[in-house]
Amino acid sequence: MKRACWAGAAVALALASTGCSSLLAEGGAAGAGIVGGALASAVTDNAGVAAGIGIGVQAATRAGIQYGQRKIHGEAQQQIARVAGPLKVGQVQPWQTVHALPLEPEEAGRVAVSRVISTGELDCKEIVFSVDRSAGEKLPSSAFYIASICRSSGRWDWASAEPATARWGALQ
Repeated sequence: MKRACWAGAAVALALASTGCSSLLAEGGAAGAGIVGGALASAVTDNAGVAAGIGIGVQAATRAGIQYGQRKIHGEAQQQIARVAGPLKVGQVQPWQTVHALPLEPEEAGRVAVSRVISTGELDCKEIVFSVDRSAGEKLPSSAFYIASICRSSGRWDWASAEPATARWGALQ
């Protein structure tokens, strides 16, 4: 059983270092299934209980990966908001992310303020940001998104949910 646990941990570490979130999610779930199966066989001979243990380990692994992705997406959103906050309408600045854990690739792009929504007590702006893809096998390209940011306690925070769902999916 110790070998199976170490093998599962090695698979998870290898997947985390690839920086590919879909591979990590699916591979992590598969690795969890292997570890869960090894754990279940060591604990019981009952197939129903073993299946329950395997499904539980797999669900916990998937939830952990999704939590990590939400944290990374939130950090990216906050980085974009920090860069965009001080900008005036029409100004453009570059932004980039640097991840402590390589669950997803680092990204960069540009952000501009398209309009001021309100000022005073409720200080908010609409922003347009790009995610620039470098030239690999394909031509360089950019994807563009619209979001809102608002100032709260002296700092600019991400304030929108729906405009970014195409980018970050349901894991905002």
